[in-house]
Amino acid sequence: MDGIKQFIDTIRERIGALTFNQKVLLGAVGVASVISVAVFSMWLGHEENSVLFTNLSPEDASTALAELAKQDVTAELANGGTTILVPENEVHRLRVDLAARGIPSSGVVGFEIFDGKQYGLTEFLQNVNFKRATEGELTKTIEGLQGIQSARVHLVLPKPSIFARLAAEATASVVVSLGRGSQLGEGRIAGIQSLVAAAVENLATDKVTVLDQHGKVLSAAQRSDDVGRSANQLELRKEVETHLSSKAASMLDRVLGPGKSIVQVDAILNFEKIDREREIYDPAATVVRSEARTDSSDPESGGTTEQSETNYEINRTVERIVGETGGVRTLSVAVFVDGHYTPSEEDGGPVYAPLSDEELGQLRRIVQTAVGLNQVRGDQIEVVNMQFQQPVGGFGQAGGGATPGWIDIVGQYGGRVVLLVLLGVMVLVLRRNIGRLVADAFGPGNAATGGSRSAARAGGAAADDDDMQGFDGIPELNNQMVQDIQEYATENPDRVAEVIQSWIQGVDAGERTREAVGE
Repeated sequence: MDGIKQFIDTIRERIGALTFNQKVLLGAVGVASVISVAVFSMWLGHEENSVLFTNLSPEDASTALAELAKQDVTAELANGGTTILVPENEVHRLRVDLAARGIPSSGVVGFEIFDGKQYGLTEFLQNVNFKRATEGELTKTIEGLQGIQSARVHLVLPKPSIFARLAAEATASVVVSLGRGSQLGEGRIAGIQSLVAAAVENLATDKVTVLDQHGKVLSAAQRSDDVGRSANQLELRKEVETHLSSKAASMLDRVLGPGKSIVQVDAILNFEKIDREREIYDPAATVVRSEARTDSSDPESGGTTEQSETNYEINRTVERIVGETGGVRTLSVAVFVDGHYTPSEEDGGPVYAPLSDEELGQLRRIVQTAVGLNQVRGDQIEVVNMQFQQPVGGFGQAGGGATPGWIDIVGQYGGRVVLLVLLGVMVLVLRRNIGRLVADAFGPGNAATGGSRSAARAGGAAADDDDMQGFDGIPELNNQMVQDIQEYATENPDRVAEVIQSWIQGVDAGERTREAVGE
């Protein structure tokens, strides 16, 4: 008991020696510790909830909650009522149990609409049920695609007509609700159109319209079969030019070195669709189509008459010409190549030497073969030898590559490094100030008497240490202060080295000072 009483008295004495700010800080730390322990205890005692169902409709959520209430299961709603949370150890059992009861229902009716017995239905109702079933099955399939949360399919199936001119075409509309951050590319939109068109009789792909949840038409951006849209034509032209440029540039980089050549290709494509039919007749080339001969005799005169008829067919040729769409009409290629660099005899930079005519001719033939130039078609190529700017990163090497690389690295990671440095400085300053505060509050000097700091400040060395402990940040320096610091560092190099070492190692200089003065 005496030990406990002595410990309590010691705590009281030390708390009584604290200043008002120190007591407030100590109280805040104590309250925060108690709250943290209480919250942690509640978290340990709280049973973890897990997701039972997500993306529920209001009807399905209401049905599921009613069934869970019958089973005395505590459930919570999240995400605006679309998610149900239940105790984690009950998730799997409840999923199987509710699934057996048809909860949640998909809300979409497919061909199961015909499962029940149906008597007395008219032809009109049968057609309506078939249309609903087809829409439901398509909706289920589209909702199964990645990134699509929900979908609606609307079909327009006109009545068949015995007259082809009066027959109307079937159409369809698909509304998809995309998940957060999800997008439908051109390929996936075309896939949805093909899916719906293939599942409905007499439905063309271009008659299927796809919209998103914002009402934006997605299928309008699809390119037609004839590449008839200007945007798609420009995209196709860029792809051709980029492909041909990369083919030629890759070979030149292997021969001349990286960065020693520039290749640009201008391609003019043919987007005209030519569909024509012509008939050619050749009068000189004839063939016998039919021949008839008739023989008759006159009994009175005893003579005979012979008559023949021959029909000829003129040679006829029918040609159907369909022009190529998207083919290359002409190509124009421009090539810049750098020269050779040799070290100079003096200490100056490298000496530039242009390429010879033979070398330029070889490069021209290489590029011409790589991009498939056809002079009969009117293709052109120009190869120009010219000295590049910032050519040298070593002799014969393409320079300027290192500097932009370092610039990119600094631009990408420089801000992060600065933030880390500032964070480190803040941590060191806070650590030093908090360590000083705790040392002043519970150090031996405070336990014995509250006036030890005043006594320590009577000495020169102790005063320097207390000034360092009272450091609240770097003041604004002027020329006089910088000069004073330099003079002090010159006269006391050991002391300056000790202070710098304490900064680096995170040692509290105040404790060393108190130990030195015997507090």
